[in-house]
Amino acid sequence: MSQPTSTPISPLRAFGAPRQRFEGRIDTARRKKFKEIARQLPRVPGVYFFYGVDDRLLYVGKANVLRERVRSYFADTKQHRPPKLRRLLAEIERLEYEECGCELEALLLERRLIATRRPLLNRQLKRFDVYPYLLLSDETFPRLTVTRAEPIPDASDSEPEADEIPVPASFRLPPPSSSLPIETAPRAGEIPGLYLGPFTTPRAAYWTMEAVRNTFPLRSCDGELKPDPNNTGCFYHEIQRCSGPCVGAIAQQEYSAICADLLQLLKTGEAPQIDELRARMEKLSSEWKFEDAAKLREQLQAVEQVVIRLRRLERIRNTNNLAIVQRAKSEAGVLRANVFLIQGGIVRRHLVLSNWETEREAVRGAIRETFSAPPPTKPFTAKEELDEMMIIDRWLKAHGEELCCAWLNESDREVSHAWAGNAVRRLRAWSRRNLI
Repeated sequence: MSQPTSTPISPLRAFGAPRQRFEGRIDTARRKKFKEIARQLPRVPGVYFFYGVDDRLLYVGKANVLRERVRSYFADTKQHRPPKLRRLLAEIERLEYEECGCELEALLLERRLIATRRPLLNRQLKRFDVYPYLLLSDETFPRLTVTRAEPIPDASDSEPEADEIPVPASFRLPPPSSSLPIETAPRAGEIPGLYLGPFTTPRAAYWTMEAVRNTFPLRSCDGELKPDPNNTGCFYHEIQRCSGPCVGAIAQQEYSAICADLLQLLKTGEAPQIDELRARMEKLSSEWKFEDAAKLREQLQAVEQVVIRLRRLERIRNTNNLAIVQRAKSEAGVLRANVFLIQGGIVRRHLVLSNWETEREAVRGAIRETFSAPPPTKPFTAKEELDEMMIIDRWLKAHGEELCCAWLNESDREVSHAWAGNAVRRLRAWSRRNLI
């Protein structure tokens, strides 16, 4: 009797075979041990660390109340736990924590620790590849493409170095690293031009490029522009998605006008092409051609989303200028005040005060010194800086109207010459009510 032959495994199947499913069991004795350890944690904001075998860092998390957050991992529950949590509970060997003065400090410290220490199970904020940009190249006929290349630094730019921003001795957050290891090394910015973005995902960048090219027929072909010997143009020219500079279908002056209209749209939200689309949509609606009008409406909505995406970073830089005071209570019961000076969406200073009466003048001087000069401008935004800007922007959307925030935008500073003193008085009044 012949033995049954086993079915050979395809090389592609073997190469892409899924890993063995992790069951994630945790024994009761270990769970009880860490549950008892979690009961000893302080009731303060902070960051916690879970370590595995050989002291490998598994996870970094933040908590508004350390004891309650860490205890929730080891609570008795019959609910289904996600695979990542089951793996974490099965591999944890010890835990550590670091106290913070407030939740905002814990948020920022968590992001910087994830970027520098790269825990195994942290997915959010752990992607180190450069964010994609839309690039409008600096050429005779500029092309619009998606790139991960960092812009070429201009030697003529006189940007202040990070060390030029004075940092007090009480600065508690570790500074963002400028030389973080990345999984995909960025290519050199070999093509000078205007970088629009960044975008958090490649899908958003390509979606934006398609939406823009539906309205502004810019070329996207790679390499140097060469005349087409067949004088037929590419596929995009045939479907009217490219103005066809390679076949001489458009003059350089007209092409430059299209690029200028695109930049005007990004700055003001209006452009002649947008007005033309609206007029065509209204005309089709008046003629009862609702399906054609709906297509133009979708195109208009896509362009509006593009403007919102590309102007979000500009909004953050121009409007998120303020001083924030937060209550900082240690486990020993000592009350302090955390003061964050945020300029251009980034924390420039972090002060820890124990007595407003004796340190009030120092705070006023720090506010005036920080906000008197405009924030440093850069040709592009680094990923770690953008992540921090987004964290602060989300926090401000939830707490920006509270009395703990003293806004110091340019319009607010023009109202009064004593804008620094007014900000200190506002923060001091909030602290008096909340530090008792």
